[in-house]
Amino acid sequence: MNVRAGLRSVAVVGGGPVALVSAVAVKQALPAAEVTLVPAPVPADALADRFPLALPSVHDVLARIGMPPDLLLARGVARPRYASVFADWSRDGADWMVGDDAAATLAEGRLSALWLRARDARERVPPFHALNPACVVAAAGIADPRVEPALHLDPARMAQALASIGGQAGVRFAAPLAGVEADDAIRLQDGTRVAADLLIDASGPARLLCSDRAFEDWRDALPADHVSFAPSDDDPGTTDRYRATAKGWHAIWPGVRVETGGEGIAIAPGRLTAPFAGRIVALGDAAVQPGPLGRAGFTLALGQLALLLELLPARDPEPLLQAEYNRRAGLQAGRMRDFLGLHYHGGGRTRGSFWHRLRDNSRPASLDRLLAQFARRGQVVAADEELVQRDAWTAVLLGQGIRPERPDPITLSVAPADAARLLETLAARLAALKDIA
Repeated sequence: MNVRAGLRSVAVVGGGPVALVSAVAVKQALPAAEVTLVPAPVPADALADRFPLALPSVHDVLARIGMPPDLLLARGVARPRYASVFADWSRDGADWMVGDDAAATLAEGRLSALWLRARDARERVPPFHALNPACVVAAAGIADPRVEPALHLDPARMAQALASIGGQAGVRFAAPLAGVEADDAIRLQDGTRVAADLLIDASGPARLLCSDRAFEDWRDALPADHVSFAPSDDDPGTTDRYRATAKGWHAIWPGVRVETGGEGIAIAPGRLTAPFAGRIVALGDAAVQPGPLGRAGFTLALGQLALLLELLPARDPEPLLQAEYNRRAGLQAGRMRDFLGLHYHGGGRTRGSFWHRLRDNSRPASLDRLLAQFARRGQVVAADEELVQRDAWTAVLLGQGIRPERPDPITLSVAPADAARLLETLAARLAALKDIA
């Protein structure tokens, strides 16, 4: 009878929050195992480490290691982001917003279908984002405990907090990385070496442990391949603010101005086709580089970490388990690629050299299917391993000006004027949040 032997030792390579959170989470999951963190430089294009943001879908991963959102916000490790605002990014020129929490609901039917029912009949309706509590809270500049925000994480404070938790949990902090030997042992700058049952490469796009693995290029889907960052005194409040330009887009995040194009940092959007092979698993930007739009890298890293802890590999490599991890991690990554790619390929912005070039880019087949389904049915079909709210997909589609060909048959029983009244009532109720807060 074959007996699965548990991991005795794990080594994590990396110098940012992705490596630290991985080391802490693995140590807490395997208290008897020796977990070693091997520091390595954080590359300029390691966006998950430099600008970490956690969507609500992965807050449970942080809570599991003793960092629940309320605590992170109270101690200044995080600040809330309720929504993202997009300007000059729609067919009609109107601004639109994407909330980080779920939209409101109505018993009479899907919110988007009722909105389209009234709008298509030329009834007066509020902007679609006025029906999402997170967008309303963000626009009002308030906080509401009933709305769950994404978390803008301060990387330095996050690293300090994780180092403290890791030390208490028993994570061993080793000397910096010097190199990797042929047998996958890690050579340290103090002359010692670390060998482990499992190696986690959290070194960012440098991929210090697995640079030779096959890489799937996403530049057609996510064309922002150069980005620059500069300090900014502009405060976007509880939003991230994006504006499309002829050469791409620029954004204001807390404390930083972001500009795509030009001579900025080179970004290579894409993913490893097999992030888990042999004794090495890649996490974060080492596994997937989604680019700067949406700051999705850290959320993906936490999603990968949750998947690794769920499957929890044994001491000896298990090809079937690794194949299952790679399959599900690939679904996570591909779905996020399509969500971000929708911002570029949804037809909301067509003016300017950057956007003109997109006409020659090939779109992922899965994104083409999603656009076709929405055009026919006005719905976004739920997917496995989803890290983004389904309401966020709808907000991006409607915000750019994409409209389904046919109305939802369920809402045909609701008169357009009645749909408009329902929406106005809901918008008024949500607008009152600012008076309650």
